[in-house]
Order: sequence, then structure tokens, then C-alpha cells
Amino acid sequence: MAGQAVKTHKGQASIEMLSTVGIVLLLLLPLLMLLLVGAQVRFESLSQIQASSVARIIADSINEVYLEGKGATQVALVNIPSNTKSITFSQNEVIVSIETSSGPTQITYPFFGRVSEATLDLNITDRRGLMPITFYVAEDEEKNAVVTVDYANSGES
Repeated sequence: MAGQAVKTHKGQASIEMLSTVGIVLLLLLPLLMLLLVGAQVRFESLSQIQASSVARIIADSINEVYLEGKGATQVALVNIPSNTKSITFSQNEVIVSIETSSGPTQITYPFFGRVSEATLDLNITDRRGLMPITFYVAEDEEKNAVVTVDYANSGES
């Protein structure tokens, strides 16, 4: 018996190791999913705040330039959230549309300055991140001061 091999329990050790890894994964996966859901909610909240800031900066810039009168120009640097669908203008408000898990959300901010027809037709959909926007005052057909918003020629294209 001196030359006999000692029986080892390699199979049992492998099963125990796999069971331990399985239990750890069962405990970690729900925790990771909970963290990811929480991060998504915080991202959406942050992007709504950021979109609100973009709308406010644009509306305030329109008002400032309009009050300064003909020949006034201003460039504002805005940080457009990555989930922005579009930025549009009506006669008296800026509308930033973002996509959230609960569907599209529109964030609006009012202004009192008059905007040009070109600005009313403007629909910014192709930009995300930092973007300079130029605001300048010109005259419309009736010689009234109107603000024109231009982002295509405001630096990077």
C-alpha cells in the first residue's frame, strides 16, 4: 500500500467553486441592475436641467440683443444634452425637445424680443455638446428690429 495514490477530491472542489461563483453572481446582478437604473434616472434629471439652461440662455440672449437694438450681436456658448431631439422657436418661446424614458419631453422658456422668420423656421437637430450660437439684430420688411439666431456660422461647423 505504500505505492498507492491518494484519492483527491478535485471534482468536489470544482463544484464548490462553481457554486460559490454562481451565488456571488446571483447577489451581484440585481445590485448592478439597481445601480444602472439609478444612473439612468440621474442622467435624465441632469439632461432636463441642462436643456432648461440651454432654453434660458437662448431666450435671455434674444432679449438682450433685441433691447440693444440694430447692429447688436452676441455669441452664447451652450451645452446641448446628448438626448436632445430638437431646438425650435415660436413667436415668444424657445422649445427644447429631449427624449426620456417616459417619452419626448419639451422644455420651454419665454422671451419678449421679436425674432426673424428665418429663426422661426430654424430647427437645430444636428448638434450635441458645446455649441456657439450667434444672435444679431436686423430689420424685417417693415423696418422693425428682429433678432436672427444663427448656429451654422458660429464657430465649429
